[in-house]
Amino acid sequence: MRDSLLGREIRSIVAFKLRHIGDVLLSTPAFHALRKAFPGARIAAVVNEETQDMLSGNPDIDRILVFRRGRRNAGGKSRFGEELALLREIRSHRAEVAVNFTEGDRGATLSLLSGARFRVGVASARRSLWGKERFYSHLCPRPDLYRHQVWKDLDVLAAAGIPPGDLRLRFSFSEEEREGAHRKLSGAGMPEGVSYAVVQPTSRWKFKCWTEEGMAGVLGHLARREVMPVVTSGPEPSEVAQAERVVAASGGKAVSLAGRFSLKELGAAIASASVFVGVDSAPMHIAAAVGTPVVALFGPTGAYNWAPWEGIDWGYTAESPAGTRQVGRHIVVQKDRDCLRRGVEEGRRNAGMEEITLEEAAEAVDSVLLTETGQ
Repeated sequence: MRDSLLGREIRSIVAFKLRHIGDVLLSTPAFHALRKAFPGARIAAVVNEETQDMLSGNPDIDRILVFRRGRRNAGGKSRFGEELALLREIRSHRAEVAVNFTEGDRGATLSLLSGARFRVGVASARRSLWGKERFYSHLCPRPDLYRHQVWKDLDVLAAAGIPPGDLRLRFSFSEEEREGAHRKLSGAGMPEGVSYAVVQPTSRWKFKCWTEEGMAGVLGHLARREVMPVVTSGPEPSEVAQAERVVAASGGKAVSLAGRFSLKELGAAIASASVFVGVDSAPMHIAAAVGTPVVALFGPTGAYNWAPWEGIDWGYTAESPAGTRQVGRHIVVQKDRDCLRRGVEEGRRNAGMEEITLEEAAEAVDSVLLTETGQ
């Protein structure tokens, strides 16, 4: 391994975060650390399609290169053409430093083929491409299981001597997107000036979801607190249908905008909300990024990696890997034992998630509202 890159005159950097929407947003403190360390460098981010909105408008990033997985998954010439087109874009950036924030084989291979003199990555904790660790000039050891994902990304940079900077998440939206969100809220029946909560009961991974009855109960609880619930979801028809069932089960005590916001508009809507309530999902991370307090319901995934991020240690350890906790303005509601993967195979539901009670969720909502608004 080589010495620290800090202090070198680096003119161009390419960084790979080929993961899901929330993962990409959680990488923004690492991109900020790169910008702080190399203020004059041109920084390109390589991400999967449908995740680029997490980085667009970010002043720490000069260029976003998108891997179109849809074309890749089509196979044949489309797959080869997409892989080749992406590689050409990467090489056109003429990077001197390539950073792969994940353990993935694709990012490692593209780092090697990028032409960068210095290549920074992380040792894989699972079976992967043999000899891949030799692709890197600077290698981060395998991460601690109970370390938050934000710190895992920053640890990769630390392997090259690059220190963390401001730990905040960064998510931007335009005035036009803010106005678009407010028009949709008004058009759905939201009175002007009313305190509201954004509630997202859905996830593309169904085993992350709480019960529809429980979420409907939260809508009723918010309405009784005179906080208007606004229900959102991803654009997939199954998610929209799930969200609409929750609204119906609440007796119509909520405004439904399920599937109708873009990611940027969703961020704008959440930014003006009193609280966000939802499961482990990208909107939960967006809420933390725009400074809205979060009540996050966790079951099959580790809050130690994915809890709402405010730059504060959640205190999860191997001895205490789960449980309901409050850090800063955010609360994670989870059973005291580690429920990871428990019950996932049975109908894509999680027993630990379903054991969360309405009383526990309502108490968390009350705690956040009292802390933030005095309500």
